[in-house]
Amino acid sequence: MKNGLDADGQPNNLRFQQARRTERDVSEFLGLAKGVLADGLVAEAEAHLIRAWIAGHPDAVHHWPISALTERLERIYADGRVDEAERRDLAELLAALVGGQAGMLVGQDTATDLPIDRPAPPIVWTGSVFVFTGKFVFAPRAECERQVTRLGGLPESNITRRTRYLVIGTFGSRDWVQTSFGRKIQQAVDYREAGQPLAIVNEDHWAASLP
Repeated sequence: MKNGLDADGQPNNLRFQQARRTERDVSEFLGLAKGVLADGLVAEAEAHLIRAWIAGHPDAVHHWPISALTERLERIYADGRVDEAERRDLAELLAALVGGQAGMLVGQDTATDLPIDRPAPPIVWTGSVFVFTGKFVFAPRAECERQVTRLGGLPESNITRRTRYLVIGTFGSRDWVQTSFGRKIQQAVDYREAGQPLAIVNEDHWAASLP
């Protein structure tokens, strides 16, 4: 483009620089997470440390899944404390983040190869049946189901002809056919191919649709 600007009038290398900063921040966060998980636990002081790191990296919090981690920490700290169950849940989430680092570094979730609907359909909450599978960044599955209930939807455990949405957690394995939750995904694919109005969506789309 003229004068070194792109089609949006931005310097040609601006987006590249932003991508590099995001990659650097995510790599730094992964290092922090690995250190916190060295003993397999998240102490209260370590939870405070993670929260402080996020506060000091405002660019990173706009990128999935750190954005979702930020939201979860806000919910955890809503009562001003971090209890044992919340620390245990946070440890599981950090372990999943570390395990999914390759996808995070390129700005994608690790469920990219799964048979999700493209383009992702709009989410209709009232009266729709939702089934969740995989591991979630947004919140534990019970909280995801509570959000559905809050918005007039119906969470269920198994895929049936009633299912309108199967939501796959960010940490769905690329080798989903061989996983324990792969049976739900395969059943949903079979229903969808048979003409049932069933959509398969990833956690990012589902979470972004929450009002």
